[in-house]
Amino acid sequence: MNVVVARNARRYFPSSFTMALVVAVFLEIPSVGAVEDKAEYEFANVENLPLQKGLPDPFLMPDCKRVQTLQDWRKQREYIKAMLAHYLYGHMPPRPKKIEIKQVDFKSIYNSKGVEEQYTLTIRRKGKSVTCHFLIVRPSLKKRYPTIIKNDRVSFGASPGRSDLSKSFDPGSEAVKRGYLLCRFHRTDLASDDQEEGRKTGVYPLYPEYDWGALDVWGWGHGVVLDALDQLGMADMSKVVATGHSRGGKAALCAGIYDDRIAITAPNSSGTGGTGSLRYFEQGQNPQTIRHHIGRNEHWFHPRYFQFADKEDHLPFDAHFAKAVIAPRALVNCHARQDYWANPYGTELTHRAAEVVFKWLDAGNRIGLHWRDGKHAQNKEDWTALLDFADKHFFDKKTNRRFDNWNYPDAELPFDWKAPDVAPVK
Repeated sequence: MNVVVARNARRYFPSSFTMALVVAVFLEIPSVGAVEDKAEYEFANVENLPLQKGLPDPFLMPDCKRVQTLQDWRKQREYIKAMLAHYLYGHMPPRPKKIEIKQVDFKSIYNSKGVEEQYTLTIRRKGKSVTCHFLIVRPSLKKRYPTIIKNDRVSFGASPGRSDLSKSFDPGSEAVKRGYLLCRFHRTDLASDDQEEGRKTGVYPLYPEYDWGALDVWGWGHGVVLDALDQLGMADMSKVVATGHSRGGKAALCAGIYDDRIAITAPNSSGTGGTGSLRYFEQGQNPQTIRHHIGRNEHWFHPRYFQFADKEDHLPFDAHFAKAVIAPRALVNCHARQDYWANPYGTELTHRAAEVVFKWLDAGNRIGLHWRDGKHAQNKEDWTALLDFADKHFFDKKTNRRFDNWNYPDAELPFDWKAPDVAPVK
């Protein structure tokens, strides 16, 4: 397996063998825990998947024909979502129809310009229950606001706006200043991040028939918390952002893939299993490959994902597939140039591949990549960039910030496929 590629890597051209990358047949038998697809698919094991040269073509359909119309893309989008569920995430259940919400704290903050509220939401199923804590920071007037939801590890005794990954900057203050609601939920209430604890706690006992991993649970949690905020009359449902950092960025990306109510998906430095390529890494840097997660973070993913350890070149997808299916909704990825473990090189390559899909769907202005100097964090500049992107997308506000500057402008892109010749008819 060759996964370490220099900045100026050779351009790879798919052979005719690559056209066989999709080994799938339609089935009429519903699978347990399937995402709400109109058709089911059967996907090949790694031994039966061809070697890929370069990044796979997201326009290549299961019948080996390429997408030509918007109707084709809609079917292809559902197929890719099913593929990611099969190999990467597992299958998530429908969100619960009923959740119980309880307010546990309320206080005025930011010189009475904002309020902080703490809530719990409880889900009951099969005689079992799970309770998730979430914290809201919003302007003092109670109404519906543009809403940013972050999956996090919230410390309810901490200062407002603070989290384990945001110790030097209070994003809540900036959010309130701009007229946003910032909500952070305690993701490990829903799925433990302890490898040893496994599936004994959280939502797993409530949904034993589903094969989802922790990233899928946390991504699903975004939707459940959004339901709670809607029920409370606090979220502007047309202006919803999902964000998270590192493993939380992987989960935020998952949330954006499977919940079309999310207008902006904003993963931050999410690396392998997120927005970083699974194949391409900057030469001279230590690559975070699939094998690294074995014995460490296996609970994040579906077990099938680990079939591809040291066999990444057989993967029928890469991170650009996950990004592409978000289109034409918006996607912004904030990343640090020196955060090599999160694979900035592979992040940019797959971003530029996904951009081909966005532009074909006339949504080229809805995909952004923001670079800053520094290492692994979601810091003040990341939060400010996210809010600038949201202001631009939601309110058409002007900004001098660029979301299309490349950190690797001279990199040769490892794909030669292009968008269909005919623009999609809406």
